[in-house]
Amino acid sequence: MAAMHDDEMRQVERARQVKFRWMVVLSGLGAMCAGVGFVLGQGRTGDDGTLAGVLAGIGVAFVIGGVILAWKNRPGDTRWRIEQGQGRRDRLQGRRARQLAIIPILSLVFLAQAAGAGESILSGEGRMVDYLRLSIPVLYAWLTALIVMGWDGGSRQNRKWLEDELTQALRARAIGAAFIVLMAGGTLALGLGLWRPEAGVVALPFVLAVAGATAGIRFAWLYREAGRDDG
Repeated sequence: MAAMHDDEMRQVERARQVKFRWMVVLSGLGAMCAGVGFVLGQGRTGDDGTLAGVLAGIGVAFVIGGVILAWKNRPGDTRWRIEQGQGRRDRLQGRRARQLAIIPILSLVFLAQAAGAGESILSGEGRMVDYLRLSIPVLYAWLTALIVMGWDGGSRQNRKWLEDELTQALRARAIGAAFIVLMAGGTLALGLGLWRPEAGVVALPFVLAVAGATAGIRFAWLYREAGRDDG
């Protein structure tokens, strides 16, 4: 039994090493994309400037995601051995918390790239890239909300390990915070819409993205604080 456990630990360690290398490569490629995008975007307008901005934004997202995941799988870190010694419930809940910490950050990065896309669409000059820029942060917001509510595929498959009293309590508080942000943002968007209808429409993707990010970050933070209390 001990030999089998050691074999599993070695397999996990090799997988972590491979993941670390790939995340370093991903970060490097992201830095290159961001650099190329920033250079190409200097002094450019129209389609060329938009494509350069999207390229830079994607590069920055790759850098952030790659650095975070590389740090989680860095050589010399031994905390994963403790996690492997934990039950499946703890591992899955910890993985969910990490997802809810990373995905909202990526959503906010792409949200910065969406600035101006709504105005271009409403003015009738919108291109496919503008629709893409505007939809990505909203999709990330939906993904975050699905994970928090336990409606995504992974949560549904592992429901018996991910659904407990702690999860229900954290979910209620996270969704409550997101609801307040959504109500406040919707009210602000309504006010902008009464003043300038196009401004209200442009504000809606930002409201949705920020509300989704609030739910994810709040859940991850509460999970971390609950772990400290248990410790």
